[in-house]
Amino acid sequence: MRRPVRWLGVLVATVASLSACVAIPSSGPVTKVADDGDLGQSAVRYSPARPLADATPEQIVRGYLDAMLAFPTSPRTASAFLTPAAADAWSSSSQVRVYTLPLVSEAQPLDDGSVPRDQPNGPMTVQIGFTEDAQLDQQGRYSRREGPASITYSLEQVEGEWRISNPQDGLLVNRKFFDDYYRPFNLYFFDRPGRRLVPDPVYVVVGDQLATTLVTSLTGGPAPDPDEAVRTYVPARSVLRPSVPVSPEGVADVQFGEDFADLTSSQRDHLSAQVVWTLRQVPEVEGVQLVGDATALTAGGDEVQPVQAWGGYGPSTARGRAYAVIDGRLDEIDDGDPEPISGEWGQNARGAEFVAVSESGVAGVLPGRDRLRLTARDGTSPRTVRGNRLIAPDWDSDGRLWVVDSTSAGTRVRVMTADDQNVIGIGGLSALDVRTFRISPDGTRYAVTAAGTAGGELFVGSVLRDAQDRVVGLADPVRVFTTATDPRSASWSSSTELSFLADSEAGVQIYQAAIDGSATTSEVSRSGALLPDVAADTLAVGQGGAPVLYVTDVQDRLWYLPDDGTWRLLNTPKVTGLTFGR
Repeated sequence: MRRPVRWLGVLVATVASLSACVAIPSSGPVTKVADDGDLGQSAVRYSPARPLADATPEQIVRGYLDAMLAFPTSPRTASAFLTPAAADAWSSSSQVRVYTLPLVSEAQPLDDGSVPRDQPNGPMTVQIGFTEDAQLDQQGRYSRREGPASITYSLEQVEGEWRISNPQDGLLVNRKFFDDYYRPFNLYFFDRPGRRLVPDPVYVVVGDQLATTLVTSLTGGPAPDPDEAVRTYVPARSVLRPSVPVSPEGVADVQFGEDFADLTSSQRDHLSAQVVWTLRQVPEVEGVQLVGDATALTAGGDEVQPVQAWGGYGPSTARGRAYAVIDGRLDEIDDGDPEPISGEWGQNARGAEFVAVSESGVAGVLPGRDRLRLTARDGTSPRTVRGNRLIAPDWDSDGRLWVVDSTSAGTRVRVMTADDQNVIGIGGLSALDVRTFRISPDGTRYAVTAAGTAGGELFVGSVLRDAQDRVVGLADPVRVFTTATDPRSASWSSSTELSFLADSEAGVQIYQAAIDGSATTSEVSRSGALLPDVAADTLAVGQGGAPVLYVTDVQDRLWYLPDDGTWRLLNTPKVTGLTFGR
C-alpha cells in the first residue's frame, strides 16, 4: 500500500545551479507537463545540455552533474561527458547518492607520476565536495548519510575535448531533485513460512516507467538477511522482459522468460501476490497480467488479476477500536463515546495500568507492574503471569500475546498462546531499556521505544519464524532516525510507519516516521490541529487513511481528534491503559 507523501506542487523552474565560478550549461529545454497521477511529484521535464565545444574541465564536471538531473531519468546525456571506455563501463543504475552544498574546485594537472605535470593537454583532475544526505541501493532502499564527502574526477582529451575517465558508481542527484521526483513505495516479499507479505520500503523515480521500475526492483529480491526472515517467489531480473507496459484499460503486462508451468500451485499464488501487491501502488494500474513463457497465472481463474486480489496475504483490514480503563472499568471508545465492554473487565478492571484487547482476550498489567491478568474476552479463564516492571502487552493478528518486562539479565520477551508461554531470543533488544513494544499490523516486525542517553529512541526489527510459522525470536533492533526530540509511546500507523509522541516548541505533539528513517512528519500538518500543550503521555492510533487519534495527558485526562479536526477533551473520570485493539 502506498505510504503517505507530501504534496510538492507543480514547479516550473530550471534545475538549481551548482555552486561554482562558471555556470552550468543550461541550453536544455524545461517543459511543463501534466502531473502523473496523485503521487504529488513535480511535473517538470528537464532535458540537460550535452557538452559544449571547448568546455573547460570544470565545465565538463558541472555539465555532467547537471546531466544526471534529467527527467525522465536517462543516463544518455550524462554519458556524453565521459570517455568512450568510461561510458561503456559506467554502472549508472547501481546506486543513487543524494547531496547538498556542492562545490567544484579548479582543475589541477593529474599527479600520479604517469605523465609530466607540465605536459600540454595532459590529464587533469577536478574535485567536487558536497554534503551527502542519503544513499539508495540498486533497488531503491534508503540509507541515511550525514557528513562531508568528495569525488575527484580524472579528465582526458578525446578528439580535442575534455571528458571524464573515472565516473563514480551510480548517480549523483541533489536534494531538490530527490524531493521533486522520488517517491516512497513498497516492494513485497514473504516471511519465511510464506504466510505474510512483508513490505520493503524503497524510493524510486515516478513517471511513465513506474510499473517497470517497481517490478525490476522486485526481481532484485530481498535485502541480504542473516536471519533469513524474508523470502521471494519472483524469478530473477535476468528473465524479466525489459518493459512492463500498462494498457489504456489499466492492465500491467508482466512477462518473464522462465516457464511458470513448472511451478506448484502455491508458488504461483505467492508469485502473483508479490507482483500484484507491488503494482497496486501505481495509480493507473487496475489489473495485472502475469506470464512466464507461455503460462499465464490467474487469480480466481481470471488471467487479468485485479489489484485487489491476494488480500489474504496482507494485514487484517478489520477496524480497530480504542480502549481504556475509565473509572475502574475497561471501556471501548467509539467516536469519542466510551462504553464498558461486556463481561468482567467492563465491571472491574482491577486497577490495570496497561491493557491489551483483541478478539482473543484481554490482558491487563495490575498495579505494581509485577502481575499480568490474562482472560478470555468475556473475562473467563483467568491466568496470572508474574513479571518485573511489566510494560503494556500487545496482541498480534494471530492471537498471540507479547509480554515484555525486565530481569536481572535485561529485557525479556515472552510470547503467550492459549496453551503455553515461551521466552524467545531477542538478541540486542535485551540490552535496551524498553518503554513501549508493538507488533506491526502484518506481524512481521516489532517496534520499541527505549530510553537513551539523550531521551527516547525508536527501534525496529524483524519477527523471526520457522517454516511451521512458530515464533522463534526477534532479530536485532535497528535504530530509526527521526528529527523529532525524545520520541515515546510509539504505535504502528501502517506496516512501514510509526506514530509517536515527541517534544516540540508547542509542547508534546504527534509525529510519524518511516521505518527506514527517510522522513519524519508532524501529524499536525495532516490534521490541521495542534495538540493542546497538556503534556500528553500516551498515544493510541487507529490505522487507516485517516487515522483515529486519542491521547492521555499527565492529569490522566482523555483527548480525542474527531473528523472535524479539532481536539476535544472528553468528559471522563481518570483514564489509564489507553490502547487500540479489536
